[in-house]
Amino acid sequence: NYMCIFQGAIDTATLEARIKVVNPEDPEPVINLYVENQADPAMRLVTEMMVLCGEVIATFGSRNNIPLPYRGQPQSNIDTSVYAHLPEGPVRSSALVKLMRAAEIDFRKPIRHGILRLPGYVQFTSPIRRYMDLLAHYQVIFFHISIVLNNLQRKMCTLPLLGLLSTKS
Repeated sequence: NYMCIFQGAIDTATLEARIKVVNPEDPEPVINLYVENQADPAMRLVTEMMVLCGEVIATFGSRNNIPLPYRGQPQSNIDTSVYAHLPEGPVRSSALVKLMRAAEIDFRKPIRHGILRLPGYVQFTSPIRRYMDLLAHYQVIFFHISIVLNNLQRKMCTLPLLGLLSTKS
């Protein structure tokens, strides 16, 4: 995301409320409420890797004509200087997020992600939480399986020919 921000992307790091139930089976479970700072260096690293993975998968899918849920966001011409009076961080990020246009998905080809400033992006890192990520995983797996099967089929077709060539008449 730092590279994306360097290229003009909008930083949307915010504070997120989290709820954790420590002992859900207990009749009186312990419930912890806490705030997760998305600007924390560890969270930034995770975010960076997730964005990088999404960009790599979109590039791989595009080069191999794999139908994937390519996610894009139309370029919003947001003048961030209008919000310069707001404190930098979650307050400004929340104000900017409200102005952004809705995401779009195309299954044929990558579409530009204006907010991330990427030519293509696929959400791929949470197949347990998001069905579209699971779908993307299946598409990539089936692409690799098809390569293996095609290679195997080619080998199977050439085996009888090799046998014919080696027989003496």
